[in-house]
Amino acid sequence: MKNITVVSHIVIDTILSDYKKINSIGGPPSYAGLTAKKLGAEVTLFTKYGKDLSNDYLAWFTQNQIKIPNDSLSITHPTTRFHIERTMESRNLQLAAKCEDIQNIGDNIKGNAAIVSPVAGEVSSTILSKLRNKFGMIYLDPQGFIRKFQPNGECFHDKIDKEVLKYADILKMDPEEAYYTTGNRDPFKSLEETFESGIKVSIYTRGSQGILLRCNRGLFKIPVSKSVKILDVTGVGDIFAGAFTMAYLQDKDPVWAGSVAAASSSIHLDRLGVQKIPDIKDITNIAKDIFERTERL
Repeated sequence: MKNITVVSHIVIDTILSDYKKINSIGGPPSYAGLTAKKLGAEVTLFTKYGKDLSNDYLAWFTQNQIKIPNDSLSITHPTTRFHIERTMESRNLQLAAKCEDIQNIGDNIKGNAAIVSPVAGEVSSTILSKLRNKFGMIYLDPQGFIRKFQPNGECFHDKIDKEVLKYADILKMDPEEAYYTTGNRDPFKSLEETFESGIKVSIYTRGSQGILLRCNRGLFKIPVSKSVKILDVTGVGDIFAGAFTMAYLQDKDPVWAGSVAAASSSIHLDRLGVQKIPDIKDITNIAKDIFERTERL
């Protein structure tokens, strides 16, 4: 069994859409963690949460066999919370509360891979460098490194500290993350720059337009599954991370891993919150279809 550790805050999301409002467990520990678990991984979290996290939410992790170390509880800070409002035209993200930063890497933390996906700057480059020595593979989502927040919690973006890139094997970027990571709006230049910097697999996600992936075999265009009604995209990048990491650990094929991740992250966009995390039986045939339709550029 493959061992994956998700390094990020547990989050409580309040999601408002054109249709309804829900409160949901969220963050990469939930979305990436459960996705990897459903694909067969043993999942452990390296996280922080507050005393306000309900027993029901904690039980959700236990029921899904996702391990939370005892020292994850913060006695000084609340659980990280986001308010997410989605309309047909836009998605607004507001930080309502932030837990303490993740610190103190223990000697016992280890595994095949770590998914490092901070949501609000809770992972430092120092922590990332220590994780590099503990794991054979590091998947990095730069979202929490480029996010900054106004005093009222409103989110804006700023340039990444490129120091963090040298610790990653796999880098996933959307257009905004790519711009604030490389300074380029051109996806091909962003991919080439990060690949040449030492990233082994560089990924550029483009929503319904599919995925661009650069690896040592070349540049590939990976489609997504057939379009569905988009109700909520919260956690989609984290579902992608969990699926890609597990598939890549199993088969060592980045294009196949990208196909599994594309299927996993696009199949249930008509569902809210963690309900959009698919079962493996739902994605197997779709991943095969995506893989067959993938183009080498």
